[in-house]
Amino acid sequence: MRARRVEGLDPAAPLLPNAARLIRLRLDELRSFAPIALEPAASKTQHDMRIAAKRLRYALEIVGPCFGPEADAARDAAKRLQGVLGEIHDCDVMLPRAWGVESMRTHLRERRERLFEQFRELWREAIDSGVWADLESSL
Repeated sequence: MRARRVEGLDPAAPLLPNAARLIRLRLDELRSFAPIALEPAASKTQHDMRIAAKRLRYALEIVGPCFGPEADAARDAAKRLQGVLGEIHDCDVMLPRAWGVESMRTHLRERRERLFEQFRELWREAIDSGVWADLESSL
């Protein structure tokens, strides 16, 4: 998945407006995947969402201090999402390779189901706690 291009950056402008533009785009990118990624079989979209979470996290690690504790909370939420989505992707990659070893396939399917539920819970917690809305407000 290619990252969306950040339009309107001004190298002569102060850091804050450019950083806000970057974070807003990365947050929108992350949230855009949720409707499909929250479906159990949407492995491609879940992987794309992991990449979007990683981009948001890394951007917040660099410019987060501009936006206060809301950015720290969002960075931590993005990191947790990135982690569980990465583990789901690992299961997706390993399942075809476990062909013929039914016990391994069963284990991977069950692990993926547990991880998917963890992902859904993390996303629900982030929404319910307002972490994304708080970040957006701080921009």
